[in-house]
Amino acid sequence: MAVIPRKSNEFKLVIAGLDNAGKTSALIALRQKYNFYERVKNLKPTIKIDYSSFKFLNKYRINLWDMGGQKKFRKIYINNPIYFEDTDYIYYLIDIQDEVKFEEAIEYLHELLKIFRNLAYPNEVIVCFNKYDPQFRNNEEFRDRTDMIKNLVKSQNKDIKFEFYNTSYYDISSISKALSRSLNSLLNLNEIDNGLNNLVSNFNCRYAILYTDSGIIISDHYLDTMDIREFEDKISHKISGDLEFFQMLKDENVNIDDRITFSHDKTDYVKKFSILSENMDNTLYIGVSTTVNSINEVKIELEKLSNVLQTSFV
Repeated sequence: MAVIPRKSNEFKLVIAGLDNAGKTSALIALRQKYNFYERVKNLKPTIKIDYSSFKFLNKYRINLWDMGGQKKFRKIYINNPIYFEDTDYIYYLIDIQDEVKFEEAIEYLHELLKIFRNLAYPNEVIVCFNKYDPQFRNNEEFRDRTDMIKNLVKSQNKDIKFEFYNTSYYDISSISKALSRSLNSLLNLNEIDNGLNNLVSNFNCRYAILYTDSGIIISDHYLDTMDIREFEDKISHKISGDLEFFQMLKDENVNIDDRITFSHDKTDYVKKFSILSENMDNTLYIGVSTTVNSINEVKIELEKLSNVLQTSFV
């Protein structure tokens, strides 16, 4: 397989784990948010690597490699480290509900870590305890399981930095947080992400979301647990409606950069920002849902974020 020359604004994320670790369901949730699409790939079908991609601000390309988890595919990867070259971040998923496979999952992780050591992998390894569904959050047995795996992995790999996340298809914010770990680092989004998190925490916002004019979510925080169906109903439809509203204004040459809607228990507000990046004007939006009493303070905070957005995407 020919090695593709590395591009400075192109990043590679690898998702690995045993079969049935929940990689597919996690990717379904991500595709809902980031408009992943599969690209034409020159990899042999027997290798079983699903290659997806999405783009930010016509500047950054994120390539995601989903490595098949069946044993026959894992052997191919282990014997051909070239598939892991130029990886910016690796995500390793462990099915926290399947205690029988813990030993096999840890063994495969250690095999991958040997490869990444030889490749001088520069970043932390992100381990996701997947299928950690909301009903298990306060379950002592599940906490013991994650603690046991964390301690084992860290004690045997003291030369490697790890980040651990509890993720679930039924809590899209958990998947967002895990993916944000790499995106914030690669795309200089930490300050933006912190700003959105502060909005949710300080003003009791149900959500705070930064997205592009094509509907791709760059960063998001939520007050409550939300599964993929709720996300589609409450967030995706709202984003689509707001984008249609601003497009209609543009078509009619009306210059308005925000929108506010009220209901009996919340106020939805979206603010449009024009960001200059590489001599191109890019349009971004931040949408929040908060109380009537908090909306003026939220507006002030969003104005402060304008400078953060500009400096982040220069």
